[in-house]
Amino acid sequence: MAPRQRVAPRNRAGAGRRCAAWPAWALALPLLFVAACDAGRGNPLASFESRCATLPAVRFDIVQVPVTYAEDRSQSIAELTIRGGNTPATHTTFGLTTARFSHQTEIELKLVDDAAGARTCGTAAVRVELSMQPMTVFVAREIERTPCARDATFAHELRHVAVFREVLDEAARDLKADLAEAMGTGLRRATSGRELERAFNAQLQAYLSVFVRQWQREMTARQDAVDSPDEYERTATACRP
Repeated sequence: MAPRQRVAPRNRAGAGRRCAAWPAWALALPLLFVAACDAGRGNPLASFESRCATLPAVRFDIVQVPVTYAEDRSQSIAELTIRGGNTPATHTTFGLTTARFSHQTEIELKLVDDAAGARTCGTAAVRVELSMQPMTVFVAREIERTPCARDATFAHELRHVAVFREVLDEAARDLKADLAEAMGTGLRRATSGRELERAFNAQLQAYLSVFVRQWQREMTARQDAVDSPDEYERTATACRP
């Protein structure tokens, strides 16, 4: 059984009025493995191949954790600037949105062993949970008493929330459409249960590593587009008389 770990997006740097950031990320595969050995043992006299034929079909389930966010208006401008990966000497951050793009994967293998022949067959049930949680929308406490600036900043941060939600939806649809074909839906064979588990784990890890990196790049590009010069100008001038 492998430990559950997290995958979170990478920091991206900005200039001027900082409006969104993510924690530093490290690519890992969160896996929970369950192996049921000799799952096809209904008739002890049945042949190895006939027991393999009774194994359940391969299944891939993709689920999304609903996007929710907490609001935090207790941080100062300087604290938000530092949290966003910048320095108060050169940047001013009135609003910041943080989220963690993660996946948690559970795998159940149904195996049939033939110890005499040094062979194993098996099928897998895989459940991948995609999430953007936890998510927090920060608004600097210094502008809390200035309704126009507070509301303009919060409205901008909600655009980042919308991008996180959009990316999560599209990533889930992408995974649902592609994972079964990429991993295969046929009966797997190996010389042992341990070898079958190792090979399946390696294939899934390689696939999800590429998947996460691709969607990380896409998410960064979309969030950068939200922080366009025109958007900065619109937000900066929203409260001018």
